[in-house]
Amino acid sequence: MSMEQKTLMDALVQMKRTGNLLNELLDLTQQLGQAIDRNDQVSIQLLVAMREDPLEKLQAADQAVRDQMQEIPDPEESARLARLLNGSPPEGDQEKMLSEQAAANRRRLKQVMDLDRLLNQRMAREKSAYE
Repeated sequence: MSMEQKTLMDALVQMKRTGNLLNELLDLTQQLGQAIDRNDQVSIQLLVAMREDPLEKLQAADQAVRDQMQEIPDPEESARLARLLNGSPPEGDQEKMLSEQAAANRRRLKQVMDLDRLLNQRMAREKSAYE
């Protein structure tokens, strides 16, 4: 069963927005790591604050996709979209584009989370050394 084109295109737009936000977040997180390496407290505070905007926008994009799935009248189509976004094999070119973007977003999110976890450990260790 193939999903409607509009549903796929709307979801793809949201996934591309999410991808751009994840790229921005990764860049800021990498800059934060560099600031930690330099022990530049002003830059650290600034970059932590700057990360709030893409994080809030990521939450809004995620909510938009959830809302879109709830608004799909056909429950099977909604379930298919959810499965596709979670890595289910695509059927057709449009589903493939959406599936590939969702997979790229999952990989980028993992990169951000792994780097964030590492930076949090480094910052906590440095704090405890000063206490």
